[in-house]
Amino acid sequence: MATPSAPRTSIIMPVFKTETTVVRAVESVLAQTDPDFELLVLIDGSPDDSSRVIAEYLQNHPDDRVRVFDNPENRGVSAVRNQGLSEARGDWIAFLDSDDRLEPHFLETLHIYARESGADIAIGAHTLTEQDGTRTVRARATPGLYTGEQASLKLLDDSLTPYLWDKLFTAETLGGVHFPEDIHRAEDAVVVLTALTQARFVVACAEPVYLYTVDAGGLTWGRITPLDESERLMDYLTSAAQSLPASGARSKALTTQRVLTFLNNAQQALVVGGNESDAVIRGARQRISWAAACQTLASRPVFGAAAVLLKASPELYRILYGAYIKRVYGL
Repeated sequence: MATPSAPRTSIIMPVFKTETTVVRAVESVLAQTDPDFELLVLIDGSPDDSSRVIAEYLQNHPDDRVRVFDNPENRGVSAVRNQGLSEARGDWIAFLDSDDRLEPHFLETLHIYARESGADIAIGAHTLTEQDGTRTVRARATPGLYTGEQASLKLLDDSLTPYLWDKLFTAETLGGVHFPEDIHRAEDAVVVLTALTQARFVVACAEPVYLYTVDAGGLTWGRITPLDESERLMDYLTSAAQSLPASGARSKALTTQRVLTFLNNAQQALVVGGNESDAVIRGARQRISWAAACQTLASRPVFGAAAVLLKASPELYRILYGAYIKRVYGL
């Protein structure tokens, strides 16, 4: 095992209002079959008992590989993830949400794939646990080796996950990268895309390495993202994509991503409801052009069909996609 000052991998875990799950998350890290890591626990001014629960657990189960940063003020998940990046000492970096868990072989599996392929980023599948307890293994990326450019375009057209937590990054690919603190949904996609553009090779495998729990009260489904925030997200993604060679493929991928971004806005409005729901659906509809909807229909038929339906009949969209979301996510 490496010394505490030179871990192979740094695992960054923000904590906010997860007193009932955070110990389970920590234990999933300590159970790794690859023990050469440090765990950075970044408490984000959590108003519950997360801080006490963590302190008591570590008092009873001391481990020098765990470093706790108990921030007194809530600054947001992006701010503490940036803190984690600045404190990380590993040659590799992984991320964990404190209401989820790593499979015991997470580090070992992804390191093996990265080493054998010479990749800078390794991506695994994940197990989705829905609110009714149903478990489903999901692997969006086709297993194989990609260039950083290929992987970047796949993220933009939703053929590769934009999540942090199903990936293992070299510290070099995250060099100079910061989480944007003025958006609160899909900020991880900005960082992942930037890292992919800085990677030489990216490897994807079909083995599930992460246990993700759907939370209807989380940021994805617990709030409706303001439309201007989604516009800022697209600005960040477009800026990150500028380091890729200019091409028709880049243009098409960004168009697909714009359609997906505002479809997600409309889906959030369907789930959350409330007085602003109709206005957000109308605004999302206006931000997707007919040209973008038709182009996406040709390249990604399911998403394109959703965009065409939203443009043609918001009322029918509400009925059909409301039912789809409930079925897929158990919400």
